[in-house]
Amino acid sequence: MGLLIFACSSNDSPSDSSNFDSADYIYFMSGKINGEPFLFGQRVDATTLDYSPGLSNTLPAVCAYYPDTGGYNYHPFLYPNLDDENRPSIGMEFVRFHLCSDEAYQSETFNDKFPIGEYDFASSNEPSNGPTGKVGVNYNPIATQGPFYDTYGGDQTGSYFSIISSIPANSYILEVQVGTAQIIEGNFAVKLYNTEDSSDVITITDGRFKMIPSLQ
Repeated sequence: MGLLIFACSSNDSPSDSSNFDSADYIYFMSGKINGEPFLFGQRVDATTLDYSPGLSNTLPAVCAYYPDTGGYNYHPFLYPNLDDENRPSIGMEFVRFHLCSDEAYQSETFNDKFPIGEYDFASSNEPSNGPTGKVGVNYNPIATQGPFYDTYGGDQTGSYFSIISSIPANSYILEVQVGTAQIIEGNFAVKLYNTEDSSDVITITDGRFKMIPSLQ
């Protein structure tokens, strides 16, 4: 597993999770946690760091040899300013969104992997098991320590996850592509289960997101 956290400047995020324009943010996740509004992200006009985007990609050893059962997970997440890590972190995971084969390289197919539409929730984030193309959400009330919550621990009846906008955000130098990324926006509602105690459940409603999964 590789882990990358990128820093950039930001102003303080507003507490209102609904009355804002997504165009004002480079990236964000928002909604209500057990009825309480939240908004974690980075404004376009930011001058100080608030939340940094991170990316954790998981590739199992079997991927190159068993394309029917192997896979690649993309896990973009938001992590608080390193000067204040006692705040929450939050992210999403695209489970087995790339299947390994000699014919389909990630850099060639990445921008097509996040189409607009509804997505089911994965029962596991293991990239070597289960059907492809499902999603998960995770949340830590304190970024540096537990308890840790995710969608894999229980029932998701009534939950939803949808992508409503998906735009390539690749980077180029002299017309040569040097970076691969996608800006995705959408809506979600989920139940998050304590990974150590499945009876401890957090509910997110009215969720919105603008995230940037990428290859590094």
